[in-house]
Amino acid sequence: MMLMLVLTLGACRKDVINVLPVDQIPVQLAFQNMNDVNNAINGVYGTWQARRSHYISALISDEVRLGTGAQYRNVGFVLFNWQHVSDSQDWRDAETGGVWTNLYTVIDRANRVLELMVPVVTADAAEAALKVRYRGEMLAIRAMAHLELLRNFSRSAEYSAADSGVVIQREYAKEAATYFPGRSTQGAVMAFIDSNLIEASSLIPASFTDISRVTRNAVKASQVRAALYSKRWQLAVDSANAVITAQPVTNITNFPAIWRTKSLASNQSSEVIWKLNVNGSSNLGNAIGSLWQDVGTGGVQASPAVKLMGTFDQANDVRYSTYFRTPTTTPSAPVNLIAKYGAVSAVSPTENFEYDVKMIRTAEILLSRAEAYAELDLLTEANNDLAALRANRITGYTHVAITDKQLLISEILLERYKELCYEGQRYYDLKRRSLTIARDISDVANNTVIQNLPASNSKYILPIPQQEVFANPNIGQNPGY
Repeated sequence: MMLMLVLTLGACRKDVINVLPVDQIPVQLAFQNMNDVNNAINGVYGTWQARRSHYISALISDEVRLGTGAQYRNVGFVLFNWQHVSDSQDWRDAETGGVWTNLYTVIDRANRVLELMVPVVTADAAEAALKVRYRGEMLAIRAMAHLELLRNFSRSAEYSAADSGVVIQREYAKEAATYFPGRSTQGAVMAFIDSNLIEASSLIPASFTDISRVTRNAVKASQVRAALYSKRWQLAVDSANAVITAQPVTNITNFPAIWRTKSLASNQSSEVIWKLNVNGSSNLGNAIGSLWQDVGTGGVQASPAVKLMGTFDQANDVRYSTYFRTPTTTPSAPVNLIAKYGAVSAVSPTENFEYDVKMIRTAEILLSRAEAYAELDLLTEANNDLAALRANRITGYTHVAITDKQLLISEILLERYKELCYEGQRYYDLKRRSLTIARDISDVANNTVIQNLPASNSKYILPIPQQEVFANPNIGQNPGY
């Protein structure tokens, strides 16, 4: 009986040791087939909370003015007043920490897919081709996320290859308790981004046109963005050429539909090169319109800057009526609303802001090429691109060639301010040229202390999140924090 008892207990112990957990999938078993890989990739896309960078760019720069009245709840106050705190994850109070964590989560998950999909056996040639494309998508996502981190957290305003950038994540952290990486130089990060995008471009076929995923056009457009940031003007031109040919700028007639259609067709029928889908399940992470107004109540947390609205030809520019709304039924003075991703008003009282996030558009790429042309002293070509964009936005527009290089660049940057407002570009456009953030006095309620922020001010640069500094002694903080 004793022998039987010992054998029985031994057998029970073996069963306990070998049983799999019921509430999670061991990482080694997560990828059994290509369907598992695709599900994981969808998870990577769903992780990217794009509105975080949009929020930083708009609140720090000259795109908005804060709300007023009883419904305004001090939303955005910290960022708008350049009182950056480096220890908060909360997207309302200090978006900076959330951007860092979110993008490195995207990268970590992309790295898991890249590694764990390798041994997955494909059933046929179609799945084998799919596996190649999936690798390209994840390499591109990893590169894009690193570029976004670089734009946000580099130690210098303008790109400086030798100065501190961010941490390069080539694989997911398997031993988190002992993993304390340092920041690489901006040049090293950019080289990593370049290599990922080059390989991704070779892996994603031109025939793949689903804009809710990363296509080859999206990879090329990201190469343009990286080249513009690092001032490689000829590379920006070369990368832009193919994109603009494949997906031309949308004309005046069809332009409003880009912003008024909640879920765009997942094909290359418009100038939207890459989008993130937004629906009820992902609304919290990406519904950009709800940053400016509250769902249901319509409480205004931020309005369009008077400075920005004043740059438009309000009668003839289709963007003015598309991007902004001024309800005429307001009992007191009308309140201007940001309507680029929807607006709560008498016309749409039940707005939920569930619009696809436009991550990259051809308009951005066209203006990037115009800027690069101007820097290369190809002023005729730069004028042609600027004129092409304006002609597709302003009824009856007639272009007068600008022959002064610096004036032309200023006009191109102004056009980016107008065209790309609330798309997470303005702060980074000013930053990559060390231009002062200059607000209209009416947009700061006559508070001159927060009217202008020169690049020499430490608050011009975002802090590394303090929780990262506490956790990793090798990370290093940006100056002034």
